[in-house]
Amino acid sequence: MVLSKQLDEIEHLLQLLAQQAVSYDRRIALTNHRPVFDSQLFTAKSAKLSDYINESLSLLDKVRTLTASESSTSLLQHQCSKLVDQYQAISTILANQQAVTNHKPQRQQRKASDLSVNKSVKPSRVELYQELSKHHDYQQKFELKINQLEQQAAHGPLNEKPARQREILKLHQRLGQCRKAIVCIEKNIEQLENGKR
Repeated sequence: MVLSKQLDEIEHLLQLLAQQAVSYDRRIALTNHRPVFDSQLFTAKSAKLSDYINESLSLLDKVRTLTASESSTSLLQHQCSKLVDQYQAISTILANQQAVTNHKPQRQQRKASDLSVNKSVKPSRVELYQELSKHHDYQQKFELKINQLEQQAAHGPLNEKPARQREILKLHQRLGQCRKAIVCIEKNIEQLENGKR
């Protein structure tokens, strides 16, 4: 019953992502024709996020079927884990795009004057590398904790599994935020390095 409620929550989250994906697909898929994700996580090979969300919704239906038929716990755990990974991957892409969009000038024109004004308020190279190192540490800690909880969920008592899965989902969300920050910091470092050449 608890797992069914969690699946309903994930479906709700995927539906929210589907709404965001519409504008993403309009903006990005026009210029990018390469697949968004590698074949390990999704079978779809599309430039549109909507196709990946539809695949995740299909996987969600499959998990519900496995739950109803009381299939083996290991298979169910694997599919649930894959579903969470897919959700996290999609939400990270959308979060990164949102961050990029928010950092663009209002008229979306990168004038030389805009760049020179922004340079004065940007952090130094050393500060950026310190931030990057700090976020890599966070990432490592989140990944380690997720791994520990997945082990506990796989080998621990059945009645504790739903709580572990909720913790895992929350940590995946925090890990996604951490990875998003890393991408932004790396872009800032790249811009700073290119500006000094």
